[in-house]
Amino acid sequence: LRNLPPKLLAMKLLNIDVDPRAFGAGAALTTFIVTQTMLTAATKTAQGLPYKTTSAVLLQEAIKLAFATGYWLQFDYKKRYDGLGNFNMKNFLMYMIPGLIYACQNSIVFTAIAILGPPTFQVFSNFKIVTTAILHRIILPNRGLTIIQWLAVALLFISMVISKLGVFTSEQGSGWASQQDLIFGGGLLIVNSTMSAFSGVFNEWLIKKIDPEAPLQFKNMQLYFFGVMLNLIGNMLQSAPGTDAEEGFFAGFTPVVWLIIFNNAALGISVAYIMKYANNVIKCFTSAVAVYIATYLSTKFFNETIDLAFVCGVVVLTAALYLYMGNHNKVLKAHFETIKPNKEEGAINLERLDQEKPANSK
Repeated sequence: LRNLPPKLLAMKLLNIDVDPRAFGAGAALTTFIVTQTMLTAATKTAQGLPYKTTSAVLLQEAIKLAFATGYWLQFDYKKRYDGLGNFNMKNFLMYMIPGLIYACQNSIVFTAIAILGPPTFQVFSNFKIVTTAILHRIILPNRGLTIIQWLAVALLFISMVISKLGVFTSEQGSGWASQQDLIFGGGLLIVNSTMSAFSGVFNEWLIKKIDPEAPLQFKNMQLYFFGVMLNLIGNMLQSAPGTDAEEGFFAGFTPVVWLIIFNNAALGISVAYIMKYANNVIKCFTSAVAVYIATYLSTKFFNETIDLAFVCGVVVLTAALYLYMGNHNKVLKAHFETIKPNKEEGAINLERLDQEKPANSK
């Protein structure tokens, strides 16, 4: 243990069965999500967000495309296999599906954070773990969950409900969201979570099943290309005459807004590495860890209050995280893999015994 790197040592002591590369990408993702939530909340005014969210999303997609292209040209192009050999238009157009959904949900996130506030946003956004687990089982059936992991998924949903019981039982909500805002913002996030689950699982399928030997950034280039094109169309529609935003592409941009843009671009890139080395369910659970940090920071900077229900929800979330990521799942999967052949062998032996019975046996 003394010679293990700190990251591997922590995983060993906590009995967590996760690829170290996925663990690092998950830690980065959690950091970027918390930063996204806090910075977006800091830019909120009484009238809402004072800048064009479509411009911000378009710029972050352009940054991701530039990063993926530069990385591919520098490290992957003209190597043993750079992805160009099996490139075809059919596979290329399939990236338009998650690209379109990402374009929609990225804009919804800005609105949801402004309505709900950081802690509530983080809790409600965890609904995507439920939809992700279900869609993951349908689209990628060979990567199923153990019964304990399904229990963890259920516990995560329960923690989401428990943590905000106080809002529904009180006459007045938290400092951010009233009951009406909570219902609207929560509904918005449930729709967004379903979209996020489908786009994420579909993107994971593209990465792992369609030309799996192609470099990750080559696939990201195709995804981000559609992200740029679709968000460009959305930005043009928002700037059209008769809309509420005719001030210009960079209207309302401040240094904080630029920080949000670069942070969100880094967030998207870290998600791609989780898709490569883990899966969407792991992504959801690492995102859930942001609840702890976002809640703590909100009490410091936004005077957000924490009630007993929220603390109970966090406790249940802690149990869900361990149940899902613990090494017991690896042992359980190995156990079922060993007993399946034995069952088949037993069936064959019984059939053979039946054939070998004497003719006069009862």
